[in-house]
Formats: sequence, structure tokens, C-alpha cells
Amino acid sequence: MQKFNKIKQVLAVVVIVAASYLMVVIALKYHRLKGPADMLSDLPKNIDLSLQKVHYTNTKDGVLQWDLLARKVDYYNDSGVIRFAQPEMVLFSKGGSENYTLKADTADYHKKSGDVMLVGNITATSESGMTFSTGHLDYNSSRSLVSTDDHVRLEDTSLSVEGTGMELRVDSRNVRVLHNVTAVITTRKK
Repeated sequence: MQKFNKIKQVLAVVVIVAASYLMVVIALKYHRLKGPADMLSDLPKNIDLSLQKVHYTNTKDGVLQWDLLARKVDYYNDSGVIRFAQPEMVLFSKGGSENYTLKADTADYHKKSGDVMLVGNITATSESGMTFSTGHLDYNSSRSLVSTDDHVRLEDTSLSVEGTGMELRVDSRNVRVLHNVTAVITTRKK
């Protein structure tokens, strides 16, 4: 009988220790969770809205101008700027003759003008296979013009161009490299 009482006492101690351990784990986990006020205090004061994994589409007169996917977006109400982190932006030409996909570290969309400024490690590809890279890029929505005054490297099937400054008209597919141009044209051998 004494052995049975000892087993009951040992089991009671084990149950109490296990329950205490479980309560401590739950309390620590609950304590680490941030409330809404704590999450808001982590945001910079000038951001009015911050979202994760965003798909943003811009149209003009019912026509799709560009489409953008981003890891994160911050909306600044005072300045009217929407900042996208790690954006992938697709520019659509009129009639869909050629679309361009731009990737960058950040993109700032200016609500008033509709313009977009991309910054950092920009790479771009067209549906026809043309690629270019640069450090920063501006998209003027009213003129459908992509431009930079930074160093640019452009490659197509038989053409490689480097220079400073570039203008690309999205609708007409005309590209101009403006200064210090070096071009290499390769031909196919028969």
C-alpha cells in the first residue's frame, strides 16, 4: 500500500511539473506576441500605410499602363508617394506590341504625376529579348518614356551597347543611348 501511495505521489509531482512547464511555455509565447500598438510603434512615423506582398495595377482611360508586384509597399500620404520594395514592374505598350519587365531594389510611384522612379540594380527585359541594366530609371507616364542619366548596358540578339544616359519610348520601341556610346555589332556566319 505504501508503494502505491508513493507511485501516486510521484505521478502527482510529474503532472504538476508538466503542467507548470506548459504554463511557462504558453506565457512566454504570449508575452512575445506584439499587440497592434507595438507593431505601429515599429513603423516610421511618416508612413501612413504599410502592406506586404502587393500587386498594384495602373490604368489610364481604361487602358492598362503598367502592372507591379512587390514584396512590400509603404504609402506616404503627405508627399503622395507610394514606395515599393523589390518591385517587378511590367510596362505595356499601346496595342501590346512589346512589353517590358523592370526589376529594381525600390520603386517610388508619384500619385500626382503618375510617374515612377526605380532605384538600385535595375534589370529590364523585353518580350523580343532585348535586355538592359542601369542604376536608376525614371518612367514618365504622360510620355510613355523610360529614361536615365546613369550608366547603361543594353544587349539585343546581335547588338551590345554601353553608354551614359538612355531614353526608351515604350509605345514606339525607339531606344537612344545618349553619351559616351560604345557599340558592338555581331553578325552571323553562314
